[in-house]
Amino acid sequence: FFTDRFLVDHWRTLVQDADARRKLEISLAEILTPPVLAHLPPALQLELEDGDVSRWIDSRDAESDVLTIHSKADGRLIGLVVLAADPDTGDRSVVHVGYLFAERVWGQGAASEILMALVAAMRKQAPITLVGGVDVSNPASARVLRKAGFAQAPILSTLQGKIYTMDVE
Repeated sequence: FFTDRFLVDHWRTLVQDADARRKLEISLAEILTPPVLAHLPPALQLELEDGDVSRWIDSRDAESDVLTIHSKADGRLIGLVVLAADPDTGDRSVVHVGYLFAERVWGQGAASEILMALVAAMRKQAPITLVGGVDVSNPASARVLRKAGFAQAPILSTLQGKIYTMDVE
């Protein structure tokens, strides 16, 4: 899918092509800075040493569907959306949504724009429940989820993290 400013696509073709993967690794090494990683869960952390970005990509690819977000203006990678399906959810699909964005686009509405477009795109798979978790030290991400129509699920939330859900019909 796409928005006014961004192109969003599954990273499968980038991961499978050696040259494209190398470019992806370089772009991600620039994006996955300590401030970007600070609010991500432990499973998404990484140490930036030789090969770590490649292993990080392999881990994400094995467990999730990952979407790349590229700027229409210059073609640069600005972030990722990570979608992880919950396999044991009965009649209604449940997908955990995570996202990360390069520091250079923080505060410019990119996350809100992408998340609202993602929700619209997910309507094709309805009925589905989307779930997003936010570290309490990241109120900006919580605002993005609320702006896109997610509501906090107090029963699922903890002191360290707030869980937001949205039923897409």
